[in-house]
Amino acid sequence: MRLWLGRVAASRMKRWTLALAALLVLAAVFVEVTIIPPRVTVRWQDDVSAGERAELEGRYRLESGRFIEGTTWRYELFDRSRENVRAIVTDPAVDDTGYIDRPTFEAPGWGIDVSVDRARFLIGSTPTQLIQPQSVLLFAIGLTLLWGAGIATYGGRRALGVAVLLTVAVGAYLVPLRQPIRMGDSGTYVDSRELFETYSGVRQIRFEAHLSHAILGRLDQAFGSTDQAPGQALDWLMRGATAWFVLSALAIGAIERWSAVVLRYLALALLAPSTLLYFGYRELGHLSLSIAAFPLILRGLQTGGRRLEAGSVLSGLGAALHGFGLLSLAGSGLAACAVRARAADRVRMILRFSVWGTAAYLGWVAVYLIVFNLPLVPGHSEAIPWRPWLTDEVTDRINVAILSITGGRDLLFSAWAVGVPLVVVAAGMWRERREEVRAALLYAVPSLIFLVLFWPIQGLGMEMDLVFAAFPAVYALAWVCAHDEKRTAIAAVLLVSAHVAFWRIVLGIDFLNSRL
Repeated sequence: MRLWLGRVAASRMKRWTLALAALLVLAAVFVEVTIIPPRVTVRWQDDVSAGERAELEGRYRLESGRFIEGTTWRYELFDRSRENVRAIVTDPAVDDTGYIDRPTFEAPGWGIDVSVDRARFLIGSTPTQLIQPQSVLLFAIGLTLLWGAGIATYGGRRALGVAVLLTVAVGAYLVPLRQPIRMGDSGTYVDSRELFETYSGVRQIRFEAHLSHAILGRLDQAFGSTDQAPGQALDWLMRGATAWFVLSALAIGAIERWSAVVLRYLALALLAPSTLLYFGYRELGHLSLSIAAFPLILRGLQTGGRRLEAGSVLSGLGAALHGFGLLSLAGSGLAACAVRARAADRVRMILRFSVWGTAAYLGWVAVYLIVFNLPLVPGHSEAIPWRPWLTDEVTDRINVAILSITGGRDLLFSAWAVGVPLVVVAAGMWRERREEVRAALLYAVPSLIFLVLFWPIQGLGMEMDLVFAAFPAVYALAWVCAHDEKRTAIAAVLLVSAHVAFWRIVLGIDFLNSRL
């Protein structure tokens, strides 16, 4: 009994210590404390020259002079003795003083200024915009699924899951994202036929998102290649992406037999702000994400069954839709190292995964060259823009250094919006589900590294599809958290709060990187 009580007390102490550490970190980030030296103002006589003023400043230890107006200057007073203050007040060269009690010759002491301007920056100037209808719908859907996880019968959970996911699809079509949200290069695709044909799969296929561009080119032809066709093609590609997202969610629900775990997982996946992009966000990066890939890959690695191939195909397909899907392939390869198996079996599984993933990623190339008779060009895949570590780089835009105030701010908001805090929640389940946690954390390694190093050139406010695409690990972490009701609740709260970060980024102007 004593041993059990000791363990409970130690566990509680650990939680309180972690909570206190988290509060201290938040205070250090968002609260700015400034030590203010004693300040006074002095209005000098009109006939006091600059040289005379400098000599008197040195005599009375009036430092860090700052011109206010006329002959008035503000200083930091480092000698607050009554004799020195009296000498300042009674000096014939001094016309008047401020912040000094002239009858008693007392000057103010050291002060402390506590500013929460950094915290105010989190919500911006219009906090009422931080919750939008799309988020409210996802909150309702997520809570419904979390409640539904407690339904005892398989039929009840299945009916609820199917109904909720279909509601997401309907809501995404009825309440699409629109301006003033800025959507990367989508304007470039639809401003003119010339630009659309250059960027999308009409004259050539750009490799960085080859399958997406190929689909856009075929949709353009279906709509008659008119001036309106590019916009119609892009809209229908986004509708297709939404349908694919919902179908993938339905598939993983059915494969997992609508268990309580999968309902909690779907709730977390839908609460992730990345789901907002399926409400018609006109860009390509988020098409690389797959809600079903990691659960299938992990099940396949654990059992050796065909789910490994299915998850591999989904990861490869995501990479074909946009190259950032390679992060999922890389993470899956690392996750394979977490599975308990003989070395030969592990190598065999990695080979199976690699073959199917690569085929789904690159198998389309033959279609472009032979069937469509279109050349394949590098596009943006020629080089990935990286952030500098210490010093800003200035070209036609500013590439802010990682180790700077602005760089830290961007990384903080990126991590918050994409769900990086779930790393801590999932890691807390190490004792209970070591193999799954190890797999998810290894899967997250490429995403975490890339999220820090990748530079969204036009700013977070224009490149949110790429920011979300840079962290496919949110689904792996959500899958692990879903195995425990308490961790699911914590993860849900974190993901709900992440919507604030998303709307703060896309509706403000602070996260835009305009051309110089």
